[in-house]
Amino acid sequence: MSGPTAPSPDASATGGPDEGPAVSVLPDVSGIDRTFDYTVPGPTPAAGTLVRVPLGGRRVRGWVVEALGRRPTEGLRPLERVLSIGPAPELVGLARYGAWRYAGRLRPFLLAGSPLRQVAAAAPPPPPAAALRRGPIGDALRELVESALERPSAVLRLPPSGSRLAVVEEVIARVGPEVLVLCPSLADVAVLRGHLERAGHRVAAHPEDFALAAGGGRVVLGSRAAVFAPAPRLAAIVVLDAHAEAYREERAPTWDATVLAVERARRAEVPCLLVTPAPTATLLSGSPPLTLPPHEERAEWPRVEVVDRRGDDPRAGLFSGALSGTVRRALETDPGRPVVAVLNRTGRARLLSCATCGELARCEHCGAALAQRRLPDPGTAAELSCPRCGASRPVVCAECGARRMRLLRVGAARAAEELAALVRLPVGEVSGPRSPLPEAPVLVGTEAVLHRVRRAALVVFLDFDQELLAARYRAAEQAMALLVLAGRLVGPRSATGAPGRRVVVQTRLPEDEVLAAAVNGTPGALAEAELARRRQLALPPFGALALLSGERAPALAAELVAAGLEVSEREPATLLVRGPDPAHLADALRAVVPLEAGLRVEVDPISV
Repeated sequence: MSGPTAPSPDASATGGPDEGPAVSVLPDVSGIDRTFDYTVPGPTPAAGTLVRVPLGGRRVRGWVVEALGRRPTEGLRPLERVLSIGPAPELVGLARYGAWRYAGRLRPFLLAGSPLRQVAAAAPPPPPAAALRRGPIGDALRELVESALERPSAVLRLPPSGSRLAVVEEVIARVGPEVLVLCPSLADVAVLRGHLERAGHRVAAHPEDFALAAGGGRVVLGSRAAVFAPAPRLAAIVVLDAHAEAYREERAPTWDATVLAVERARRAEVPCLLVTPAPTATLLSGSPPLTLPPHEERAEWPRVEVVDRRGDDPRAGLFSGALSGTVRRALETDPGRPVVAVLNRTGRARLLSCATCGELARCEHCGAALAQRRLPDPGTAAELSCPRCGASRPVVCAECGARRMRLLRVGAARAAEELAALVRLPVGEVSGPRSPLPEAPVLVGTEAVLHRVRRAALVVFLDFDQELLAARYRAAEQAMALLVLAGRLVGPRSATGAPGRRVVVQTRLPEDEVLAAAVNGTPGALAEAELARRRQLALPPFGALALLSGERAPALAAELVAAGLEVSEREPATLLVRGPDPAHLADALRAVVPLEAGLRVEVDPISV
């Protein structure tokens, strides 16, 4: 939230009238989280309007955050000009809530709700759309949407292959066109927009179509920042894949668009529908989800095959004995789709030991395990690099000087090389979200490959135990989210003519509750177990967490404890802070933790 109002630091008397209209402005300047008061030469702009003001010898952009009415103008300087419409007044209030809830500055939230370019005025609303075309929707799903719209907030558990488009169209048909729809990625926004426009809907995407959205009468689409999109006559909010971590802002303040969507709907008194195949414990903290009949829900989950590797020789590496045949059969029976293999480790080798003396390859500067990477020049030998401090050295053992290393944990690049030799087919590596997608029948990469490919004959998780055993309290939910993505690529188990399409999971934990829920198409079983575990450990939603890091963090520990929080040190200069609920945690952080550079606050951390 903004700090107390104050005159501009270089303000001087203007010689104008003794009293006049004034506004409070937050400058669009990094590091400033206080407002300054200015007089208004003309009509008073509404809260959220973008203006240009003098500040410290400069002219900067800023947002009007409050109209102060008439007040003494001595010492105040005037606004220079109005630049653009911005977040609506009610969204300025939502931005203040976000700054409080996530212990951050107000500016990032107002930026999320601002246009990319200056917009003089909202566009006029469009004429009513002609006859709209709608896709099919089952009776059970139609009844669930109807029931959800009767509640302030509802979770709809829609299986991975269920039609998200049908849900959005049903909501629009019931409440009107001005529905705000959040999608986890820009690719999802583009796909949904294409479907809706072909069906005859008027659509505006945030932030590029800011003026159209501000005019009303359109379906408003967007990713995370669209929770602040303008919608003057908002009728409902729909969040697709509400479990997705893409709704989480990684930079501080680490706000979650799903939480803010629920709050925005509450303030506007409109329904908020959270659609997800696998609701998280936090989403379920309010009420049980609305679900399809069990046989219908199970039919829309993919076939999941668990490969038990407990009896395999540990020296066998990443690939089970039957994997080569499984890959070949999938390509033969479904040649139009690739096979996708997922390994959430980048590089060629993530853990090595000396083949002569057995010493682990570690960084001599910081002690971290060294990874092997190949230099860009094909004629240059590989080197060992430290992922923590960036140091590098030739492939040589620091203990005995030997130059041959044994691979203990390979990365995706090395896995692609080994899989190509195993199946004797071209294998392409997908190294990141923006790298070119190789034209190969088999693709290997981190989980990014699941976002790059639209369909697959087979998805193989080469080392799923890495996900199940991750040292994070949300590990089970994150592992299930990967299976949901994979399930969308291969399609439902009920699909005819494609019996070979499935998700294959290699694991030494075949009876894990995540795998059992995916195999049986019963995500509710996982949710119940997760809620029970969280309640016992006082983890969210039965508590609140924050990470505080920076050189000054340890010095704040005593004040945080005095404010009623539990504090523990996770690593040097990093504190884990626990509170009984989000409101208590937010109040305490606001009172104790200063908003300053070098001190990072991460509320509701996903890495713990």
